[in-house]
Amino acid sequence: MIQNINTNSVGHLIGQSSFAASDPVAARPTNDADAALHVSFDDLINKAKAPDPAEATAVEEARQLLISGQLTSPQNIQSAAQNILRFGI
Repeated sequence: MIQNINTNSVGHLIGQSSFAASDPVAARPTNDADAALHVSFDDLINKAKAPDPAEATAVEEARQLLISGQLTSPQNIQSAAQNILRFGI
């Protein structure tokens, strides 16, 4: 694998100037098969775009509770702080 690295193309990354190549770089095979490049993320993206009705309902309920001031009682603040300490953020 390391023998496939062209030193002329990575020298600038490590602060070295390019060395003059005495012999041309051998032609690389044109096999571009790479499993990581052939993965389709369309389903994952579409799933992330589509709102979950249960989440939308929970967000709306939380918004209404914030507007009404019901979430800012001293007991709720203390409970939230204890949960953050116990479970993390």
